[in-house]
Amino acid sequence: MKPPEQERHRREHSTALRRGGRPAPGTGRAEFWTERTVAWYERANEESDYAARVLDAIGPALDGCRDALDVGAGFGALALLLARRLEAVTALEPSAPMAGALRARAASAGLANVTVIEAAWGEAPVRPHDLVICAHVGGLLDGDSPFLREAGRLARRLVAFVRDLPAGPDDDKFFYRELYPALLGRPYEHRCRTDDTLAGLERLGIHPAVTPIEYSSDQPFDSLEEACDFWMTYMGLEGEVPRDYLRRFLGERLVRRGDEWIAPFRKRAAVIAWQPPPSPRPSPSPREREPFRSPRPRRGRGTG
Repeated sequence: MKPPEQERHRREHSTALRRGGRPAPGTGRAEFWTERTVAWYERANEESDYAARVLDAIGPALDGCRDALDVGAGFGALALLLARRLEAVTALEPSAPMAGALRARAASAGLANVTVIEAAWGEAPVRPHDLVICAHVGGLLDGDSPFLREAGRLARRLVAFVRDLPAGPDDDKFFYRELYPALLGRPYEHRCRTDDTLAGLERLGIHPAVTPIEYSSDQPFDSLEEACDFWMTYMGLEGEVPRDYLRRFLGERLVRRGDEWIAPFRKRAAVIAWQPPPSPRPSPSPREREPFRSPRPRRGRGTG
């Protein structure tokens, strides 16, 4: 049986909770991330300023770091940008399609300093790094998660978490406030637990700097039918009735830009960062505490 932290890490990635996705009826939870769903996520990231905003929020503290561990790295939104600034990046990612996309993107960019470990937190040994970063992996960042403490033990210089902030009154992620009641018969619940993470850190005696950021998360599509595929997949829908509804709904809501259909969306997040205390040096052994004495010359036989 997997330890709770490993199972929570895999669950957060496999169900795409970070983007509001849910598995289709009758499919396994790990089946959400496929080459196609990862490609949708990558395409949105290509037009987003998310990674730059996160690193800007971390600020000058990043300048003293030589390497980073990205826990739950996904396809590398943060890991690849960090690799352009640091000597080395280790990316821990449990989803095979995500990890594969990260390797491909690193190779395409000529970034040989990225090491991808296809595993959940706790499944593979990782060494200390100057920076430990974890973004939008809810299970690990919950207030009662042991990872909150463990991250500081692995970070030599800096820890940074990223969590969603509550949506504003005009923010409707992928039109879910309208589509969930219409197609799923229930309201959409935006999962935002930044306060829970901060409360957990406070209980550990950690008082981080919290920097709010806002960034673009527009989702482009090549056609209206591809957009319908996206919402059918993310909402776990099946059949022609919901597809017909989506076709009419999205035809009115998506923005045309050249040949693309765009779902415009802006997001808010909190970058939570702190510098862990230096690791205490081990106490010297009694022998090490003894003052150094020059050895007394030994007399040879027959002298004196």
